[in-house]
This record gives sequence, C-alpha cells and structure tokens, in this order.
Amino acid sequence: MRVIWKLFLATIKTFYRDRMTFFFTLIFPFMFVIIFGFVFGMGSSGGDNKLLVGVLSSDKRLLEVINNIDNLEAKGFDSIESIKLAIINGSIDAGAIYDGDKLRLILNLTTMQRNPFSRMLGETIADRLTKSNVRIDKIMDLNLNAIEPGKVVTTQLGYMIPGVVAISIFNGALFSMVSIFCDYKKRGILKRFNVTPIRGYQFIVGMILGRFVVTILSATAVLLFSQLVFKVQFSINWTLYLITASTSILGMMALGILISSIFTEPSVAGNVGSLLMTVMIFFSGVYFPLEFLPKYLRRIGEILPLGYIARSIRISTGVESGTITFVLNTSLGMTIAFFTFVFIFGSKLLKAE
Repeated sequence: MRVIWKLFLATIKTFYRDRMTFFFTLIFPFMFVIIFGFVFGMGSSGGDNKLLVGVLSSDKRLLEVINNIDNLEAKGFDSIESIKLAIINGSIDAGAIYDGDKLRLILNLTTMQRNPFSRMLGETIADRLTKSNVRIDKIMDLNLNAIEPGKVVTTQLGYMIPGVVAISIFNGALFSMVSIFCDYKKRGILKRFNVTPIRGYQFIVGMILGRFVVTILSATAVLLFSQLVFKVQFSINWTLYLITASTSILGMMALGILISSIFTEPSVAGNVGSLLMTVMIFFSGVYFPLEFLPKYLRRIGEILPLGYIARSIRISTGVESGTITFVLNTSLGMTIAFFTFVFIFGSKLLKAE
C-alpha cells in the first residue's frame, strides 16, 4: 500500500510536467467553457436576453401580442426586405409578417441554436394571435426537433456544459494512459520499474489512481466554473454524478490502454486519440442533440461511448430527462471495459518490457 501511495503522489506531481495531458485535461475544457459562455450567453434560462422580432403588419395588435409574450420584444418594419436585412445584420432575431390572412415567420437558424424558446416561436405567436380574436387561415408549420427538458430549463450553453465535462473526462483519462504506457515505454521508464521490487499491479494501480483523481477534479471544476462565472444552474444529483464521472474515467482509461497497446509510438497514439476526440465531438451528441443529425450519422453517434457519457452527465445534472437505469447501465459497461482492458492489455504492455 505504501508503494501505491508513493506512485500516486508521483503521478500527481508529474501531471503538471506532462504538457499534452495537462493541456487536454485542464486547459482545453476551460477554453471551451469560456468560448461557449460568451458565444451563447449567460444564465440557465436566458435571463433578460429577449428575442427581438421584426414585425410587418397593418394590424397593430400583432405588435401588442408579441410585446406581451415573455422574452419577446417587437419592432416595426415597413418591408420584408428590411426585415431580412436586419436579421442578416444581427440587429433582430426573427421576423413576423401578417397580412390579415397568413402569418409568416422568418427565423435566424443561429438563434434557434442559441435560444431553445425560439424553436416554438411560430406556434407561440400564432396561439396568442388566435386568442386575441385575430383571424388566421393559415399558419406556417415549424417542423423542429425540441430538446427534451430535464429538471431545469436550460439554454444551449447549459446543454453544452455537460458535454464539455464529458470531453474533459475523455481527454484526461485517455491521454494520461497514452502518456504512461507509450511515453514511459519509449523513454525506458517501464523497463526500469521491471528491475525494481515494485510489482506490475502496484505500478498500474498507483499510476491510474493519480490520474483518476486529477481527471475527476478537473471535470468537476469545469462544472462548478460554469455555474459561478456564467450563472448556469443545474439540478445536480451528486451521487449519480460521481458514479457517472468515476466510471466514465475508468472506461476512457481502458480506451487509452487499448490505443497504447496497438500504437506504441507516443506521437501516433496521441494523434489517434485526437482523431477520436474530433469524431466524438461532432457525432456523439456532446454539444447538440443527435436528433439534429441526419439519420445515417445518428447511427455513428449511437455506438460512440462519449455520447453515453455525455447523456449520463446531463441526466445527473438535471439538464436532460432520463432514467437512473440508463446511467447505471452505462457506468457498469464502463467498469467492465476498464477491468477487461487493464487485465488484458495493461499486463501485456508491462510484460513487453
């Protein structure tokens, strides 16, 4: 136990000297949070950021209806072209055109991603117009996929933060194993351990435990940082979150060990890890729901482990509705993968020395 403790402390200290692992574990996730925070705005439900709707109508009641809807503000225009130009320039978020018979809605797709409420904008305005006894023969039907709400109503930023936490776990766990089992092997460090009284399992447990603690602290720091700086509120089930984060780290460590056993050159293994990270960011539903992707791309996301990790974290933070069974099944799968890969490939890597 004393040997494992010393290896654990040594791993914590060397973490800050490993530039690649330090960057991808700590700096990279915080960069994402800061960038997304300023791009998608602050607050869990949009705060005071109202959607500005350009209105073209001879019926003044449309202006009144829109101004009476929470988080909406109307601005009158004299032509469709001026509304379109204002949307392109970013001075308004949407346009509503009513000629007495039909209601037309012009919506900036960027606004749809930034503000979940905008996805139901057409239905909301039409409903209020109907209730104000304004006759509408035809309403534009918006065929949109809405994010299933969880315990808290969140913005796009609130939906993305658990994805950033998942990326932090992926990077910290995977690249730490690549560093230990590839870089250490190339530099002859593993060979030196083989001539010491330290047993293989002590080396693996000590190293993994050190990187495990660093990764889970980094991921949790990202979550708390987003709450503190950008006022993103979650309904966190801490027990469920810690189970999810802990087992996810083990699962991604297993993937790192697998990559290290196949690609023994540190630079090659690092490039493979970076490629996997890029693929998973775009196809795992990390930053936007899989429903937004074409069906054939959705199938790719359904087999990538990062998607299950991100969804489990969203469920444990209350951003997305889901069952505890899903989270526990994902955690069980990650744990099984970890022990399987460690026993098979971890021992193989040490014996190869």
